[in-house]
Amino acid sequence: MARRATLLSRVKGELAGDGGLLQVAGPYEFMEPGDAAAPEGSLAPMAEALTRLAPDILCLAPEESTLLSRAGIVPPDSAVVLGPAPVTRIITRGGVRIGLVFFPIPAKPGEKVEDKARSATIRAARELRGQADLLVGISPWGSMAEEAFLSANPDLLDVLLGGGPGFGTPAAPQPVPGTLWARSHTKGKTVNRLDIPLPLKKTAVPWTPGENHHSELLNPDYTVPGDPAIQALDPATPSMAAAPVK
Repeated sequence: MARRATLLSRVKGELAGDGGLLQVAGPYEFMEPGDAAAPEGSLAPMAEALTRLAPDILCLAPEESTLLSRAGIVPPDSAVVLGPAPVTRIITRGGVRIGLVFFPIPAKPGEKVEDKARSATIRAARELRGQADLLVGISPWGSMAEEAFLSANPDLLDVLLGGGPGFGTPAAPQPVPGTLWARSHTKGKTVNRLDIPLPLKKTAVPWTPGENHHSELLNPDYTVPGDPAIQALDPATPSMAAAPVK
């Protein structure tokens, strides 16, 4: 977490003054998908660390929200608890209206997503499309379900930030050219960065690396010094996706 704070500070420094950074965290910041509990003693310092990192959006799986509530810990104001139905929001950054579609949580991490949940997600995205310049999905479904969803709905989203069981990868126009799909590693193994220059491409134009977007995985390895204030909290290290729009 302390090294992640350093990486995020560097990104913020590069983008200072343009107001175009959207920082998204989670879900599964506090525990791995399918775990019954978070590592002992980690909840309070993790919550404090995330409050200090101040993500624009902190996604919480229902089991994470329950653990925090039982421990008497109030999550940051930016927290969004994923539920059985999709939730939408609009955040403006750098003059760009970013529509966020929070995918519903499956019954169990990594299991098949019900048709009802998929249909509701499609409706929510289509309703939000006309209100947003950039449409971003945030999913806890896992890599297999996300890939199937994108293949079946190739023109629905501009960006999908995936989470849950499966691999981690920087944003890429796969499996469809119209959607950038990025997946975070759980427990903070990497910071997923996506830069999208302005003016935004038109919806019908495919994503082309180096032309209308740049993506990379930032590795908080031993070469990255830890932020002293975060290091003092000694939390477990979670995952985060940082998506600048500049």
